[in-house]
Amino acid sequence: MDFNLFKRVINSINILKEQLLDLIYKRKCVGCGCSINDGVLCKNCLKDVQNLPYFSQTIINGYPVYSVFYYEKGMKSLVHRLKFHHHKICAYYAANYIFNYIKEIKDIDFNNAVLIPVKTHKKNYYKRGYDNVLEIGKELSKMSKMPLYDNVLSKIKYTIPQYKISAKDRKKNVLDSFKLDKNFKTDKLIIVLDDVVTTGSTLDVITSLFKENGFCNLVCLTLCKAKNF
Repeated sequence: MDFNLFKRVINSINILKEQLLDLIYKRKCVGCGCSINDGVLCKNCLKDVQNLPYFSQTIINGYPVYSVFYYEKGMKSLVHRLKFHHHKICAYYAANYIFNYIKEIKDIDFNNAVLIPVKTHKKNYYKRGYDNVLEIGKELSKMSKMPLYDNVLSKIKYTIPQYKISAKDRKKNVLDSFKLDKNFKTDKLIIVLDDVVTTGSTLDVITSLFKENGFCNLVCLTLCKAKNF
């Protein structure tokens, strides 16, 4: 059997196992581990999550960046469960948090927008069995009715995970790691979707590609941001 196919099969089994455990046993909060009836975070963990204001928290290459939460506590656990532990159900709830957030943003017309997820490299896809940001994008697209363009932006170079290196090395790490489809054209608002922004290095590289190709109407949207960003 092809090694990558074998890994996909194993990951599919792991995902199915997580879903079966949720059916057999009571679901656990991804933040504190207590038993819950629904969702992925208990009421106490949700109380500890700080919802950010409904306006751009920073600017990268002239484009506004909106984030829903700080990357800490329960939200950090949610991202990790989705990214590293086959807890795909977290994608739905992450998308729901984002959807409820953007409904409160009054100065952006999300009815005339398209979603472009910051996808992972194919090596990570084979390792996990899915793309965590793409999964969030699929769910958000269903909720918001925004079209999802998942082949416009691709990661062409495998990079060291950003959290493993210093802030000053992160931009160099992701340099030339993404490719934008030259045939992509739209007059709609582009929403670049990612799970977490910490130093902004990845979004800096990505938005530079859009800027070089003449796209002016663009917003970056992330589930979480580092507190010091």
